[in-house]
Amino acid sequence: MSFYIKYFPIAVLLQLVFSELLSFNGYQANIMLLYVILFSMPLGNTSQSTLFGFLVGLFTDFVLFSGIYVGASSLVFSICGFWASKISYNFAFRNFDIYWISFVHLGVFIYSLFRYDFFFFNDFFLFLSNWFFITYFTCFVGFILITLFSLKDKILNA
Repeated sequence: MSFYIKYFPIAVLLQLVFSELLSFNGYQANIMLLYVILFSMPLGNTSQSTLFGFLVGLFTDFVLFSGIYVGASSLVFSICGFWASKISYNFAFRNFDIYWISFVHLGVFIYSLFRYDFFFFNDFFLFLSNWFFITYFTCFVGFILITLFSLKDKILNA
């Protein structure tokens, strides 16, 4: 468990940096979602990873306030934490990148349904472009962080 606590301040700091300094055309990478996905993958206990996602989502909503609706991050992070923990250890090693990228797509889509609901019903192509840019900016940052901190080996050996 100390492995997860060790990277939490780094994730919070990166979320603050990416939300204020390194936004791209107003799009922000969701580092906290990435944190929940990556660190829920090796957990075999789905209730523990769902609770982990919920608590990180509450922290994100109340402390970082990255969203309009309080509780949206908790819901999205709980869903992504649950599904990420469903991955078996041996199968995840071979397809690690496919899994976390898929969960980033899912998580940003659900989060975008709450944040950009007006666009979803009125201008669907604008909704898709918002979802697309946020998803791939988060994936790009995720590739950099996984490579920089060599997280793949650390996560799969946790």
